[in-house]
This record gives sequence, structure tokens and C-alpha cells, in this order.
Amino acid sequence: MTLSLPRTALSVAELDDLDHAGVVRFARALEEYGHRMVWIPEVAGREAFTTAALVLASTSALVVGNGVARALERVPKSAASAARDLAAGYPGRYVLGLGVSGAVRERGVGPLPFLRDYLDGVDKVAPGVPRVLGAYSAGITRLAAERADGLLTFLVTPEHTRWARETVGPDLFLSVVQWAVVGRSRAAAREVARRRLAYYLTLPHQLAKLTRLGFTDADLAPPGSDRLVDALVACGTPSQVREAVRAQYDAGATQVALSLVGPLDDAKLDAYRALALQED
Repeated sequence: MTLSLPRTALSVAELDDLDHAGVVRFARALEEYGHRMVWIPEVAGREAFTTAALVLASTSALVVGNGVARALERVPKSAASAARDLAAGYPGRYVLGLGVSGAVRERGVGPLPFLRDYLDGVDKVAPGVPRVLGAYSAGITRLAAERADGLLTFLVTPEHTRWARETVGPDLFLSVVQWAVVGRSRAAAREVARRRLAYYLTLPHQLAKLTRLGFTDADLAPPGSDRLVDALVACGTPSQVREAVRAQYDAGATQVALSLVGPLDDAKLDAYRALALQED
């Protein structure tokens, strides 16, 4: 299946901090502003598929992707059944995203064989549901080209995007989640970004990925060097942010999904509104 999704999207980490009514209001606001697609990461708090269902039910045309649901959190049948029902209930508006971290090794199996077996289970229940894999390693990136309709990457530089495009070939859908801070100076943006980055600098698979991208132990030592933060986070006016993400498109991204860093306040909502006006 060739995925045909909006060229621009959002990755909305804010949902973990919102109650049921807050998610409904936020999702409707994003659609009213003119955004056409959101990816929902599964980080902490909210369960991936019930949250996707809530956002889909709260909006009329917004495309929603789990970006990504943690495969370790549920058996294949559970993930596949949920994805099948969402795809059937909201035709053309749902994409299953799956990912696995190095924590799977605690079960005595590597991420690649685990995910291969997991996809076998998904195929038995939801073979036609569009799906992407979250991946950084060469093995799982190639698996996305073999067994999925696309690849979703996160917290990467354009150099990684170029490598991923070369690895999966010219046609596979490739979405890049790009962090951004709108309406602040570079120094202020670094401060905001570091608060969110702190969690990821504790995760071995994220550290391994960033090391492969050429960042040193000094860069990765908390709270992260200026070099690291500047490479991973776009900042400035909405126009400057849009211009900065062109490097990801130039490197081979099919889609760039902006993830706005910082608290969900009026200024951030204004930024979401302004960014929607500049969507391609």
C-alpha cells in the first residue's frame, strides 16, 4: 500500500497532560485551525488506542496516527484488533504506528526478531490496516520497507533522514517528527527544549541513536550541549520554523510532523494557529 498522507502534520505530546475534555477541546482546536493530521506518541499516561479513538471521534476529518504505539505494552492481537476497528470506523483517517525499544532484550530477544514476530500476529488480524514502524536501527528501518507502509522517525537530524531514505528506497513513506519552539529566542528555546529532552537522555536506545549521528558523550551529558539542542530543535517565528524543516524534506522526508515543545498555553495555541496557515 502506498500511503497518501498530508505533507505536513503534527506530533502532539500534550495529550498526556490533558483530561478527557481537554483532549477533545485541543483536538477540535487543531482541526479548526486547519491542521490535517496528528501523530500521537505513547510516552506516559495515555493509552495509545483509546486516545486515538477519542481524537478521531472528536474531529470530523483529522487523520490520526499512533506515532508510535509501544508493541511491548500489548500482545499483537490486542494492537491489531484496536487498529482494525479504528480503521473500519474512520475510513481513510487512521494509521497504525508501532515501535519497540531495546527494553525488549529483557525478554531474551532482540528488537528486530521481536518486531518481525509481532507483525506476523498483526497480519493475522488486521492485514489491510495502513501501518508505519518507528525505527532508527538499520535492521528495523529495512523491516519497515519490507513489512510496513512507511517509516516514522523522531528526534533526528537531516543526516539521519538522508540515510533512512537511502536505506528504504525512493518510494516508501517517511515521516520525520521535528521538535520546534515558536516565538522564542534561540537561548530561550534551548531552555524550553532541555526540559523535555532530559527524559530522552536517560534512554539507552535514544542515546545509541544520537551517538550514531555523531554526538559525543559530552553532547549527550545532561542537560545536553548547545550543539545537540540546536541540531534537534527548530526555533523562531512560524516562518523561520517552516524554513528550518525544509532541510528534512531536502534530505528525503515525505512528511514533516512538527512537535511543539513547551507548555500548552495561549502562546502555544497561537503558534499552532499560525503554523496551520503556512501548511503546504
